[in-house]
Amino acid sequence: MSDLTDYEQRFLAMLDELQSASDVDVLYEERGPIEELVGDATEAFAMIAEEEGVVLDPSLHRSYLRFEGLSSHWAAERPGVYLTGEFSVAHLAGVMLNTGVDPATDEPSDQERTLCAVLRPFDEQPRGGGGTLAALHISPGMNTPEVWYYHATRGVFRMDLGYAEYMDALLTTKGTYGWQYLFTDVSLRDIDFQGAAENIQEMLQIFPEIFPQYDYAPFATRLAERLR
Repeated sequence: MSDLTDYEQRFLAMLDELQSASDVDVLYEERGPIEELVGDATEAFAMIAEEEGVVLDPSLHRSYLRFEGLSSHWAAERPGVYLTGEFSVAHLAGVMLNTGVDPATDEPSDQERTLCAVLRPFDEQPRGGGGTLAALHISPGMNTPEVWYYHATRGVFRMDLGYAEYMDALLTTKGTYGWQYLFTDVSLRDIDFQGAAENIQEMLQIFPEIFPQYDYAPFATRLAERLR
């Protein structure tokens, strides 16, 4: 049971990559222990079905992490570049058993209030994100959750990827602040998203050199689309 899966090893390797990169300063890290009680993906998904009545698609097994928590808050610095990022990934079983975030605006619409009440946060940025997180939304009859990005003042944004794809992207972006907007229907030319656009541009400038084993071309393509 304690043997790590390939996906768990990939995430630990990503933390090692951040630690070993000479241009990166890791400000905080958590490598939570394996949650032994919940079990592997099959056991966890069965528990979620029993407790929540949600039958998750077995395709999500591959991206299931058993860590109680996995986090990194980092900063990368090069001449003319200061880039920061963060992620804090929660155990999927715990995510599915905890529902609700505060509405992101002072006067939320009924639709936003209803959505926020059923979101299940799974990746938070508590140290430098300024009130941002990624959350799952799954309605009765669904077996593949939607992914939403939440900003404490701007609102909530549906992401054009699923949970497994989000986790894959996290391995590449390392939690660069604002990367999630690449997968939303927003214009990064808008003043509200200027900071995120600059972060992503700097990520694409330095990460291919720092982490050459990852493919950043799809993110560059998305950035070009969001800047039109």
